[in-house]
Amino acid sequence: MSQVVKYVAECWSWGNRVFRQPWRPDWPVIILRLEQFATLVGLVAVIMTAGGDSLVRSAGKPGVHFPAAPTPPGQYLEAVKQPVMTISPVVPAVAKGETAFTPGDQPGGWGSSPPGAAPPRQDLQPLRQVAGAGHRVAITFDDGPSPGWTDRYLKVLAAMGTRATFFMVGSQAVAHPDLVKAVMAGNNEVASHSWRHANLGKVSREAAREDLSQAASALAAITGQKVKYFRPPYGAMGPNLLAAAGDVGEKTVTWSVDPRDWSNPGPQAIIQRVMANVRDGSIILLHEAHPGTLIALPILIKELRDRGYEIVTVSELIAAGKIP
Repeated sequence: MSQVVKYVAECWSWGNRVFRQPWRPDWPVIILRLEQFATLVGLVAVIMTAGGDSLVRSAGKPGVHFPAAPTPPGQYLEAVKQPVMTISPVVPAVAKGETAFTPGDQPGGWGSSPPGAAPPRQDLQPLRQVAGAGHRVAITFDDGPSPGWTDRYLKVLAAMGTRATFFMVGSQAVAHPDLVKAVMAGNNEVASHSWRHANLGKVSREAAREDLSQAASALAAITGQKVKYFRPPYGAMGPNLLAAAGDVGEKTVTWSVDPRDWSNPGPQAIIQRVMANVRDGSIILLHEAHPGTLIALPILIKELRDRGYEIVTVSELIAAGKIP
């Protein structure tokens, strides 16, 4: 019963985010809204069938408490026709005794590995920020490439004379190679966000390696360059995943500044959250396919520059900090 309550709470939070998203009268957003609405209706139907209707009715009654849901993942536009998946999806969940991942955590939370797993080597630890990089920061985008969105982000970056690092989902890249090439053409950097944006924190080292290898091969075939960096979906990590990233020759990069733009807090909130937490060597996490992020982007770039920051790619930030 407690699991059903937890599921309702998660869907309720997700549903609120869906319907709070601002309306944009263009086809990519119209399609996204319809897909989100259909998914939400399906989830509600499943919950009601399982007896969740009684839980929903009791949500407002005194003494009924819903457990906190784990941090929701950033949303991204799925390709119309996805390439064949090679590993079964892993549903993010917070088990008893675990905590949700937040920036600054050591590998754990959603991605904690099974008991007895060997801890990752020091050189495989994720990079959150770069010490010694001077007055420089890196802006990064997750979850692309996204039709109808990536090109807009690129136009803003080009207009502002700024470069960024795009952590791309391999299956998305294969479906939209023209967008990957457009990112490269703007002198931006392409990195891996896994093959299928699944929670890889609890899978075996072999399964994680298979996913990362598939993404790396797909991105290299499009860009003509070896992938150097990997960002775990949902920030879910564990020794197996970190070791797998090392196996394929990728440095795991997370972030030190997260304005939670996936929750659509509005452009001003995104800007304020970034500026309140940014420091020398910060890696800033943003997401594609979010109108508020797109609106905030040019203002955020200006604010960072007005404070004296140089905006660089992850590679440039690492080079400035002289990290191997």
